[in-house]
Amino acid sequence: MRRPKLWKYVLGVGAVFLIVLIAVKLNVFETTSKEEPVASVLKDGKVKHAGLYAEDDVQVVIGPPRKHKFSNLSSNAIPMFNFKQEEEDRRNGVTRPTKAMSKEDKELAEYVRKGYRDYGFNKVASDHIALDRDIPDTQHPKCKLRKYPKDLPTASVILIFHNEAWSVLLRSVHSLIRRTPERLLHEIILVDDFSSRPHLKDPLSDYVKRFDGKVKVKRQIKRSGLTRSRMAGAADATGNIVVFLDCHIEANVGWYEPLAMRIKNNPSTAVCPTIDVINQDNFNYEGGSDPFVIGSFNWNLIFTWRGVPPRIRKEDVTDETSEFRSPTMAGGLFAMSRKYFNDLGTYDWEMDIWGSENLELSFRVWTCGGRLEFVPCSRVGHVYRRASPISFPKGVGKTTQRNARRLAEVWLDDYKKIFYAHSSKDILNVDPGDMTDRIELRKRLQCKPFEWFLQNVFPEQFIPAEKYMLAWGELRNPESSMCLDMMSKKDAHTPASLYTCHGQAGNQGFFYTKNMEVRHEDLCMDASESKPNAKVIWYECHEMQGNQKWVNKMMNGQRVLHHSMSNQCLDRSNMKSGTPLVTNKCSGAKSQEFVFGSYSKVNTF
Repeated sequence: MRRPKLWKYVLGVGAVFLIVLIAVKLNVFETTSKEEPVASVLKDGKVKHAGLYAEDDVQVVIGPPRKHKFSNLSSNAIPMFNFKQEEEDRRNGVTRPTKAMSKEDKELAEYVRKGYRDYGFNKVASDHIALDRDIPDTQHPKCKLRKYPKDLPTASVILIFHNEAWSVLLRSVHSLIRRTPERLLHEIILVDDFSSRPHLKDPLSDYVKRFDGKVKVKRQIKRSGLTRSRMAGAADATGNIVVFLDCHIEANVGWYEPLAMRIKNNPSTAVCPTIDVINQDNFNYEGGSDPFVIGSFNWNLIFTWRGVPPRIRKEDVTDETSEFRSPTMAGGLFAMSRKYFNDLGTYDWEMDIWGSENLELSFRVWTCGGRLEFVPCSRVGHVYRRASPISFPKGVGKTTQRNARRLAEVWLDDYKKIFYAHSSKDILNVDPGDMTDRIELRKRLQCKPFEWFLQNVFPEQFIPAEKYMLAWGELRNPESSMCLDMMSKKDAHTPASLYTCHGQAGNQGFFYTKNMEVRHEDLCMDASESKPNAKVIWYECHEMQGNQKWVNKMMNGQRVLHHSMSNQCLDRSNMKSGTPLVTNKCSGAKSQEFVFGSYSKVNTF
């Protein structure tokens, strides 16, 4: 039998390769792993897929749920804008040259801006990313070695939404469906807090039908706020554990089992996952959050973060997977036994919309016999909005002040005086409502006093009681009528600055301690140089005096703050509002006169 010549084989293989190459170019072999945006703007008005509906007057196409490879948008795929710079330029009347844009680019740019205005993040970027994308597994490798029993308690996951973006809400749902064991995910309850956007009405109800009853939508008949909507969702829940999550999250691999295990071991424990970051501008899942931080609070009763204190690290942390105590929680993402949540009194029904409910629940858990923990092996991504689009029907100020007053009056005992000293004077004009049932709840649960919480749960908390203070209130430079002001900057290493005095405490409320520190919560005024016009910054309080020792004394007939290490005086650099503070040689100049609002009776200077 004659064998074919070699050149015929080569020609045949080449022909096949050419045919395959042409087919790939023509998308003949389209597979379910091919990345496809879940929503795309139709500029020509043509319908390419089923499921067309209108969101915010923009036609959007929703494709079927499919598996996609993780693919973040390239930096130039969606326009990004420096909105902070734009706003500053607008205030200052600055016009900057801009690159010429096509009509289509201008249209897309306006959609991006509208997304930030309506939702606080780049909605267009989210709409171009798959609902069920892969994300980086941010668990520590040791977490993957843990084994969990099959009989863990089941979860009712409750998400509250009000006018949320379609793709962000549904990506939250898809991540929970995909990364929670089916036997443990009892249900997902989406509570609609009276949304007005059309895409959250029938289109959402129709969409969740594909999950065969696993996902339910509950509608509020009027705007109820976060706490009341969560209570409504919990009332319908039938799983063993209620998990409360924000509606702009992505659950990561193995997120649920570590939480469920802690509750199985101790049903009186509230547990929180480690919160990873989803970038608000391009929706990259960045992760990288330090799991070893605790929830704290300041005396304005606002939640803050801080590093794990040495005491808790020594007693609770043995390795990178160790769960550990936290005095408070942020409140957006946590889980509790459903029975324990109900027995403990759920939420305070009279707290409006949002604010203080997380601290109220944290104080209640600890003082009424429970425990609050952070769980490093549980990771959930969260979109931190650029600005909150949440509406407060009664106004932001009155709503948050009312909630804070309820928290202080019910749970802080005599320590509420510190809260009122940190608050603006008009808070006393805000009616906190009837608190009888919450006071009775505290008695019925036999909760410990707040002093017990400060001594046993959070002894690291700074307590600005008068017996520890030499002076407090505003720190004013009389000549300029400007006061020391945090200017909303709560971070260390930022300049200490003066701003027009407003008499409302808050950012202009300070304490001069017996350790001779000028202090705002956990930050102290610090100077490290001895030269003229040396910078003064905020730095973490270390209680070792040194750079943070300021002696309040009389000099040339006026009060000054003398910096012991540099042998210089605190000084105002100029007369402009926002001017940074410096230190200079003590001269008796009026720019070096600084007076506190109140002085202790035992003050000897």
